[in-house]
Amino acid sequence: MQNPLLKNRNSTIAYFFVWLIVICIHTVLLSLYVRIPVHIAAAESLTANVLFAAIGLGLWFPLLYGKPSNEKAFNFIIRHVFACLTTVALWLLIQYLILYSLFHSDTGYTDYLKSSIPWKSAAGILYYWLIILAYYLLVYYSNMKNSLVNEARLETLVRESELNSLKSQINPHFLFNSLNSISSLTMIHPEKAQEMIIKLSDFLRYSVANRDEKFTTLREELENIHRYLDIEKIRFGKRLSVHETVDEASLDMKLPGLILQPLIENAVKYSIYENTEPSAIELVCKPQPDVLLITVRNQYDPEMRQPRGAGLGLQNIKSRLKIIYNREDLMAIRKENNIFEIRIVIPQNKSM
Repeated sequence: MQNPLLKNRNSTIAYFFVWLIVICIHTVLLSLYVRIPVHIAAAESLTANVLFAAIGLGLWFPLLYGKPSNEKAFNFIIRHVFACLTTVALWLLIQYLILYSLFHSDTGYTDYLKSSIPWKSAAGILYYWLIILAYYLLVYYSNMKNSLVNEARLETLVRESELNSLKSQINPHFLFNSLNSISSLTMIHPEKAQEMIIKLSDFLRYSVANRDEKFTTLREELENIHRYLDIEKIRFGKRLSVHETVDEASLDMKLPGLILQPLIENAVKYSIYENTEPSAIELVCKPQPDVLLITVRNQYDPEMRQPRGAGLGLQNIKSRLKIIYNREDLMAIRKENNIFEIRIVIPQNKSM
């Protein structure tokens, strides 16, 4: 792991800027309160603080490689106390040698240099613990940030997995019904069976091509619905009719891919499966402020036995909308006067 103080340009500049401020304050204090000549005060401040700034960068490596994961608190304290004393002693020794070699002819300053060791030691200990504390805070912040990123990435993978699972539950049900119908048609209407195979192939090609896409346009979804209805009309003939009311402005609005077909399939189940009379399905798509409103209505018999698998597609749609938009109020179902109505709201202000 790279030293967090050198990880990026901003942190490096901030580190040395702090030391520049310390150097200036140190120089002022020495010249005003200790009465040391300005040039000597500047030299001492520069030597002492630049030296510890360099040592501070080196403290990262024993911190990184010398900390056992299961280290006890007592051992942790002892290790840092030993490291602190060693660091400060080395800092004082190098600092003393440099300054003494520069100003050994000034007996007043050399006397001060010897007498200042106690408070310089205290300053060195303070420097050490401040730098170590800064390292631990930076490591904690970095770990927390990485944890949040990993958690968000994992959540995204889970959401995508759930969405793919839900999509995979939709298409096979329709596929099995279509294959059963094709099997029956091959004996009595071979030409219709061939037509149905072509339509089914186009439908599945669209489903596979858009399997990994989260959003598509209403225009593309409607084209896919038409493929689906062409297949179903081969099965049900004139018993199935769909009336579309689609506002032109809504055609380029976005919605989750492969979400309309289960709505229409559900309407077909309720209105056609065990009904010998013609039945109409109404599809309404219109834009509203920041949303796309889709309504599907169909006639149904409250006393009719529900077809096998009814409700699965609707539950999948509700689950997908909740996962994608993190809302539970985007789908509403109403039953009134033998009319079954499903209304879904697709927000348009989500990043797509």
